[in-house]
Amino acid sequence: MNDLTPERVREFLLTKYAPQIEGVGMDPAAVPADFDFLLNGVVDSFGILEMVSAIEDEFDLSLDLAALDAEQMTILGPLSDFVAQNAQPR
Repeated sequence: MNDLTPERVREFLLTKYAPQIEGVGMDPAAVPADFDFLLNGVVDSFGILEMVSAIEDEFDLSLDLAALDAEQMTILGPLSDFVAQNAQPR
């Protein structure tokens, strides 16, 4: 997983959710690291599970989210950092 960087995770998420991000009036290219997908209405509570599954599928990895603070699970920067640092190959 050495090639998995926070930037790659960030790019994936911003591309995947670009229509929803634009729908809340933001430019995906200008989304800050503290952007919260849940609080901004980009995903709902069920969408969080879909987002985690999409990350695992895209990068062919497994995530143990127990180590991630639940409040940071939907925030772009902390989630991207966590995935890059804690991903386990499938």
